[in-house]
Amino acid sequence: MKRFAFINVPSQELERPPAAAAAISACVRSAGWECNVYDFNLFLHSNVTTDVWIELEQYWRCKKYTLEPDTQKILDNTIDQFLTTIAEFNPDMIGISVFTRFSVIPANVMLTNIRSRFDCKTVMGGLGGYAWPGSLPNLTEHPLALDATTFADYALKTGLVDYYIQGEGEQAIIELLNGNENSSGVNGNPAVQIRKLDKLPHPEYEGIDPSNYYYTSEPGIYITASRGCVRNCKFCSISDMWPKYTSRSADDIVREIINGKKKYNVNLFHFTDSLINGNMKMWREVNRQLVEAKKQDSSLEPIKYLGQFICRTRFDQTEKDWELMAKAGCNMLVTGFESYSPHVRKHMGKNHTNADIDFHFAQSAYYGIKNVCLMFVGYPVETLEDHNYNIEFLHRYQKYARAGVIHMVRWGYTGMFREEGKLAGDSKVKLITDPDFAKRFHNLPQGLRDIALGFGWVNELNPTLTLKERIRRRLELHEVSVKLGWPQTRNREELQILYNILQNLDKNVINTQDFENLETLLDFH
Repeated sequence: MKRFAFINVPSQELERPPAAAAAISACVRSAGWECNVYDFNLFLHSNVTTDVWIELEQYWRCKKYTLEPDTQKILDNTIDQFLTTIAEFNPDMIGISVFTRFSVIPANVMLTNIRSRFDCKTVMGGLGGYAWPGSLPNLTEHPLALDATTFADYALKTGLVDYYIQGEGEQAIIELLNGNENSSGVNGNPAVQIRKLDKLPHPEYEGIDPSNYYYTSEPGIYITASRGCVRNCKFCSISDMWPKYTSRSADDIVREIINGKKKYNVNLFHFTDSLINGNMKMWREVNRQLVEAKKQDSSLEPIKYLGQFICRTRFDQTEKDWELMAKAGCNMLVTGFESYSPHVRKHMGKNHTNADIDFHFAQSAYYGIKNVCLMFVGYPVETLEDHNYNIEFLHRYQKYARAGVIHMVRWGYTGMFREEGKLAGDSKVKLITDPDFAKRFHNLPQGLRDIALGFGWVNELNPTLTLKERIRRRLELHEVSVKLGWPQTRNREELQILYNILQNLDKNVINTQDFENLETLLDFH
């Protein structure tokens, strides 16, 4: 039997085992290969000091150009130990998951070491493969790869990988392992969306025990019930990745939850979906079956879940839906209300009303379901009146925040509109960019300079919404949130960055000097 080694690299949170490793390893085994999973992110964290870990995180995220000599030596030794274990497995192919753009540098380091030690084939997948390779420290050493537009393209041209997979990886990796190197999604071939999700094998967590991770309250695992979204919001790119919304059957979802509980001894299931209530018929049935399963088997009673949610209209739901969710184990909803302004929501493509938000919080409070509220600041059509609606939101729902129904609010600063995307041709939006904006970032690393350009926009049809005004509104919302006792998330670093930007802005001119930690700001979008 052929052997496949799956490697997960930083930078990722360590609360739960990586979803990609569990999903892809199951597919590899279904193709008849033996598969071992090696989580270098966890291995590294377990084998270095806190100071070294922090420096490495800064390096992965382009905050440092180079590592201190002692840190570099520690990293090299840790990688050597890690790869020695994989060498004992003697794989025929090694796969590496590049989760986000923050995984590009560690993936490059790992692949370089793999190439020097292994003769086997290598394959790469993950969203980080789409990232621009400009932040790599050795880019100029490969003249033939200077025209690479993505990290995946760069890795293929420099020989770091034999294959890269774009789009969904499950079917593509099975085809590749069966000898079909020209399969859709492989080495630049257009990816084809998987429409029959029930046919995919359930994720497997062999080698990545959930209890070994740094969970907040209890170990848990990820689960995916659907892909894509039933909405097409103008600020969102989900429809670019999954053009069609596709969901699994309730039977298959519940079967995976029950099997996960019994096989891996976990009670917490974290849905990765863009929204768990996209298909209301399916979602009702999932909750109904979970309630029935708990009645028949008391050992299933502790099962609970969390996931992303959309605020539905009153016509889409009933109080019975909320009762079912609570009994099934709904613990927390990450809900995109986006704005309390009807004008802004209408432009975004959101169709819920403020009365629907009232109902959402009232039901959450009654059934004890916590919420994380996702809100936008400085959306391109947002007026001062729209901004004041968001301040009203904080006052109106203060009681829920203080009672713990609203677990926290996350203010997404809408600085990043590098390209118009879905806003192109919109009658209310005409984005223009300061022509001198790029020149002000000549001292930034290339990987950050590209990002910085996303802040240099103004909506010509809403000219008072300057960068300075967008930042001012974000800071005002923070101040009101603190005053009213709202719990917030991801604030300290973001606000420091915004204060630094604000200090360097002229009156109504886009002009900033302090973007040293610019990439951190992306974490708060």
